[in-house]
Amino acid sequence: MLLIESQYGVVIHRDFKPLYADDNYAHYFGYESGENILSMASILPLIAPQEQQNAVESYQAVMSGKERPGVRTYRNIDNQGSELIVLSVDHVVDWEGQPAMQVTIIDLRHHVETQRQLRASEERYRALVDGSIQGILVHKNFRPLFCNEAYAQMQGFSNAQELMEHGSILPLIDMEHHPQAYSDNLQLLVGEKEAIKTEAKGVRTDGSTVWLSLLSRPIIWNGEQVVQVTAMDITEQQLLKERLEHRANFDGLTNLLNRRATMELLEKQFEFDKRNGNDMCCILIDFDDFKLINDCYGHHVGDQVLKLFGKTCKKSIRKSDFIGRWGGEEFVMVLPRTAIDQAAFIARRISKCISEQRVEVGEHTLSFTVSMGVAAMTENTTSAEQMINAADKALYQGKKQGKSCVVIAA
Repeated sequence: MLLIESQYGVVIHRDFKPLYADDNYAHYFGYESGENILSMASILPLIAPQEQQNAVESYQAVMSGKERPGVRTYRNIDNQGSELIVLSVDHVVDWEGQPAMQVTIIDLRHHVETQRQLRASEERYRALVDGSIQGILVHKNFRPLFCNEAYAQMQGFSNAQELMEHGSILPLIDMEHHPQAYSDNLQLLVGEKEAIKTEAKGVRTDGSTVWLSLLSRPIIWNGEQVVQVTAMDITEQQLLKERLEHRANFDGLTNLLNRRATMELLEKQFEFDKRNGNDMCCILIDFDDFKLINDCYGHHVGDQVLKLFGKTCKKSIRKSDFIGRWGGEEFVMVLPRTAIDQAAFIARRISKCISEQRVEVGEHTLSFTVSMGVAAMTENTTSAEQMINAADKALYQGKKQGKSCVVIAA
């Protein structure tokens, strides 16, 4: 089950019938404990009526595999009829042998109310004197003409004058957002759009990352058409979203992709390489005698071995490759645009590297090995699952031959 810090509320349900709810989740809705939630026939009434159908459709799409679990914003209703706005992250888990939906929620009421109040009272130049809340920048083709203290501090400057001494704000915008910045600037100046709302990744003066929610609009400044930007720092919210998405897609122990995310990427890569006539291989990896490690040294040592394995593999593969935990001590490595002989070479190199790793257990040093089955996408391979099955058969042959071996599928 996904581990979530205590400040988040967690519920697990199947078709909205609650199977588990912690006390934090219950408190969000005005109940004393998770037992109050479990006594409900359905948690659907906790969602605002106008959003219930969307919630049902999202649940069905995720559970059927048509959509990925993700981060969403919902309006909920507490037991007093008051509306809550929450950020939720979906995660499919195994509950008593059957898939169920785990939902983690974070209360956004204070943040949303703050934004609502700001929007309700906003006037074009109000924030020029409201620097403690919003950042304001006026620029002409990214050359700063004015900024307030709040905007300067968001970007890591001590004061506004330091920022004004720079000839351009482009170095403060992450390179990947430059094309969008140029496009937005042009559309505003030529009158194609009256205002543009966006979120952009920035670079502070110390090199750290800042995420800003931006509202840009054209204004007249000293007789010239320029752009005014109103900014709010959303770095904390963005990092929280990224952490939650990471938890939904990565194995908590090894920090490798989980099975669902691995299969999703594998299927997309398979379709791409198949369509473009590229080579492609996958490697199924299984530990040798892993049960003996757990039985002799304990599961905590087994966890150390799996963590070390994950770090070793991530250092050993190319940027185009990816690896995920398939289940237990079994892993899948995917090698796009790779021929079978090259894949076999990579597998043997990684196998040797893993066999050289050591885990200290008291006064003893523990080594471990893995066996690998390598399979290639051929003209007759019709699906990613078929390629996985071929690698699995090769792995099975390797297990019959001995330990620490690499077998290529026939």
